[in-house]
Order: sequence, then C-alpha cells, then structure tokens
Amino acid sequence: MDNAHLKKTWEKGIKALEQRDFARAIASLKKVEKAAPQDPDVHFAMADAFLGQGKADQAIRQCRQGVDVAPNAIAGWIRLGRLFLMTGKGEQALKAFSQAENVTPDHPHVAAGIAESKAMTGDLAGAEAAFSQALSLAPGEPDLIISLARVQDARGQAQNAETTLREACAAHPGAIPLWQSLGRALRAWDRIEEASDACNEAQEHHPNSVEIKIQRAQLAYELRDLETAQNLYSELAQTFPNDLDIQNDLAQVLASLGQEAEAQALLRNLTEREPLFGQPWLNVARAKRYEDPQDAEIQRMRAALKRRQLQPSQAAYLHFALGKALDDCRAFDDAFTHYQKANAICRDQLAFDSNALEAHIDRLIDAFTPELMSQLKGQGNPSTTPLMIVGMPRSGTTLLEQVLCAHPDVETAGELRTLAQSARRLTEAGEKPWPECIAKIAPDLFADQAQVYLDVLTARTGAARKVIDKMPQNFLHLGLAALLFPKAVFVHCVRDPLDTCLSNFFQVFPAGIDFAYDLADLGHYFRSYQRLMTHWQALLGAQLVTVSYEELVSEPQKVLRPLLETLGLEWNDACLSHQETVGRVDTLSLYQVRNPLNTGSTERWRNYERHLAPLRAALAGE
Repeated sequence: MDNAHLKKTWEKGIKALEQRDFARAIASLKKVEKAAPQDPDVHFAMADAFLGQGKADQAIRQCRQGVDVAPNAIAGWIRLGRLFLMTGKGEQALKAFSQAENVTPDHPHVAAGIAESKAMTGDLAGAEAAFSQALSLAPGEPDLIISLARVQDARGQAQNAETTLREACAAHPGAIPLWQSLGRALRAWDRIEEASDACNEAQEHHPNSVEIKIQRAQLAYELRDLETAQNLYSELAQTFPNDLDIQNDLAQVLASLGQEAEAQALLRNLTEREPLFGQPWLNVARAKRYEDPQDAEIQRMRAALKRRQLQPSQAAYLHFALGKALDDCRAFDDAFTHYQKANAICRDQLAFDSNALEAHIDRLIDAFTPELMSQLKGQGNPSTTPLMIVGMPRSGTTLLEQVLCAHPDVETAGELRTLAQSARRLTEAGEKPWPECIAKIAPDLFADQAQVYLDVLTARTGAARKVIDKMPQNFLHLGLAALLFPKAVFVHCVRDPLDTCLSNFFQVFPAGIDFAYDLADLGHYFRSYQRLMTHWQALLGAQLVTVSYEELVSEPQKVLRPLLETLGLEWNDACLSHQETVGRVDTLSLYQVRNPLNTGSTERWRNYERHLAPLRAALAGE
C-alpha cells in the first residue's frame, strides 16, 4: 500500500470514527494496521472504535499493542488506564497510570487516574491523598473536587466531604456541578432542608440553570412543599414541553395535591405521545379500576411490551402497570406473570444480603438492652409531640397517618430520615460503630439530637400537639427514639405477613429498598423485622402500641378510641371519615388512602396462593 493510499485509508477510518460508524472505522483501520503495525496511533484509534462497539476487551488489546510499540506515549497509558477503570479492573488500571506517571510525573490526568484506581481497589486513604495531589496540579477542577468529597464520605468523613464541597462552591460559584454535588450529598445525608437551601443559593448564582431548577423541584417535593414543586415543574414543563420526565414528575405532584383529573389528563397525554415510556402507564393504572382484560389501555400496554426498542427500566413499569390492571380484572395468574417479570428486572440491579441484615439485627438487639435503657433513662427530651409510626412498607402506615391527621390536634411531617441521621451523628461522636457506640455517648448529645428532631417537626408543620413521622424503616431505630423521647408514644402497624409481602412485591419503590423484588427476600426481611420488633416490644412495653391493619379497616372505632386515649387526645368523629380531609400524600398509597376505610385489601394473598411457596418457605425460616 503506497503512502498516498495509506493516508487516504487512515483518513476514511478516522472520519468514520468521528461519525460513530465504528464497523466502517475498524474495517479501514485494520488495513492501515496491516501496513503500519508499528504506528501507535492506529492501535489507539482502533481501541476507540472497538470501545464504541462495546468490545472493551478488544479495545484493551489494541491499547496494549499501542503502548508496546510506543512506551513513552502518555496518552496511550492514560487511555489504557481508563479502559481498565471502565471494566472494573482497578489493580491493572493502577499499573497503567503508574507507567504514565513514570513517563510524565505531575500530570493531572495521571494523578486523577491513580486516585480513581486506588478508590476502586479499596485503598480509600491512598485515593484521598492522590485526589489531593491531582487538585494541586489542577486547582478548582470540579470533577476532582467532587471525587475527593466522595472518597472522604466513603471513609466516614462526612464533615470533611461537606467542607470540601462548601469551600469549593464558595471559591468557584460558577461551577454548576459543584452546587449539584453539594445538594446531592446533603440529600444523601438526609439533610434535605439544607440541600434545598444549597440549591436555592445555587439558583441565585445560576438563574437560568435547568439542572438546578430540576433539583430544587425534586427537593421541594420531598419536603412536601408541593406548591413550590408544582410551580417549578410547571415552569420547566412550559420551557421543555418534550421532556417526558418533567411532564411525568409534574403529574405526580398534581396527584399528590389531589388534582387527580389534571394529573390523569397529563399522564394519558404522555402515554399517547410515547407509549414506550412506562412510568406514566403505571400511574394511570394505579388511578383506574379496570374490569375487562380486553380494555383498550391494557392492549396498548401489551403492544408496547412487544416493541424491541423498549428499555428494560421502562418495561418494568409497564409490567407493574399490567399486573395492577389484570389484578383489577381478576386475571390473577396473568397478573402475577407480569409482576414476576417486573420484579426480575428490578432485582437485576440490586443485591439484597439477608445475612448482613440478620447480623445488623443481632447487633441492635445486643446493644439495646434493658440495662442500657435504664442507665440512659431521662437523658433525652420529655416532649410528647413526636408520633412515630413504624412497620413494614405496605402495612397500613400511610392509612393510619391520614386517619389520625383528620384529628384537629395532629399534623404530619411525612417520612423523615432525621432519626437515622441522628444515629449517624452519634456514631461520629462515639468511638465505636453503630450501634455499639450507643453505650458510651455523652448524655448531653441525646438532648441535642432530640432538639434537632423537634426543630425539624416545627419547620415542617408549625406548632401541633402531635406530629407524625411516618418513616416505616424507623423500626430499626426505635431504641434510639425511646432514648431521645422517653415519654413519647410510638405506633407499630402490623398486617398479615402474606398480604404485606405480596403488596410489597406488587410495587416499584424509590431507591433504597432492595428486599422487595423477590418473594424469598421479602420473607427473610419480614422475619428479621419481626424479630427486632419483638425485642423492641419487650424493651419498651406500653410505650410501643401495636395497631392491626385488619382491625383498623374493619372496626375502626375499636382501634382508634383506645389509641387516641393513649396519645392523650379527645375522640373526634373526623377520624372515621378521613377521606374528606385527606391531605397531601406522596407515597405509593396515594390513591388508596383517598377512599373510605374498607376491607378490600385484606386476605388478598388468597388470589395468588399457588404462587407463594417461596414466600411461605422464607417466612417459616426454611
């Protein structure tokens, strides 16, 4: 091949690569490689083309050939290190970046690669030092600052991570990713109010930033500031009418505000515009009662599932939607098939470790003993305002919340993460991990954390005699709750185990719940939860009141009168017609709790009895 022909073939390959026509690029570049095997640029270009095809191993092979013929090509070593990072090979990535460092010391990209490699191999201390080194070479680089903060957080140094991000935002207020990262970090630390404040400050610096406005809207929704969320999403929807996610989020806010007609109109419009967008289908199905398996909407959902372009995540929503619709039609076997497919897709992205949960429950039981509770008695706050409702998800916690909120002396703060946050703060102040640290915590810290919790309640609801925190997973922290508020009453919602677990299996949850997408996992989780609740009941006695979902919906006065008396509240007939005063609801029970109390969801498991063997076995400890 003469030089002119070779150059032309090279240029064709590079042009195809730029156009993302990777097959054509590889075809041309292979010809060049055959004629010029010692040219490293050919190998590096082929590596890019193979990577474009998703063939990482072949890309690595080409990159290796490139650095073999040009061992001083720093770009090749960096490229090879990046490929190893992309494929999860931290040790090999570290070797590649170390070779690059030998070629060119003090190169910021090399230092960053070494830091990422050390983080991947679990050397977090080394990663933190390396990211600091990279930042000394490239001061103010947002990606490096964000990575440093993540490593600090992973090392249990949340305060250092926060300082890193706040100082960076102050020094570089024009860097939107820094503000976003600060907001996300505060959100991850369950400091949602502060995350919202940070995003509001970011918007002042960047009034036209769509990313910040979306983050503000999401946080407003979490804070139950639904008017603000509606206003922000409405502005975004007008600016970006073709952004389906924004339109869907707006519909969810409208539904939470009780504007169901407007929400459904928007959702149905989305299903018409993009049938392969599964989330609106699920929200449509939740709000409608289907009667005929041949319903036009059911047929459209079935048709969408057959489309090859359908993304797995959206297929999961469609399967959940069809499961609900076919359950309405009493086509239970067909419904279960769709629920199974939906859960299988979700479970592929998660990893529930029942052994780790069992070990954590053991440690909680060992740490919170009668002796400890007696030793620390009276260290918290005597307030009786907090009213925590705990239990398994789908056990009736939202229903009880709305029934009690019909009482004029009761408000709700929604599902708070403040108690879990207090556990983390106490851990940071202690010498041991949670929960072992609890025995050595300075007494004044309990009063401090109780006041933090009360301040959150006041910020959410203002003054009220009772304020509900309806975070079901607070059952993990009831021992701490009793230390913070020794005179408060806690309510435990219970429901038939089969109904509870099956109801979980029929839902797609927000991030953070990893046990709900497999019947055996659900059974194992339920047993662990039940074991811990038995311990709390023995430890707390009358401070922990149990409410049966089945009794609440069948004999509400029998449940509510003694409960209100225990809470120190007068009887109020409004509690028997909560649907007339139901407030804002932003949980999966959105549509159910707007109905009067009824027994329609009791013994639902009987419709699916033939499919429940894995669940029964797990519940029995088999």
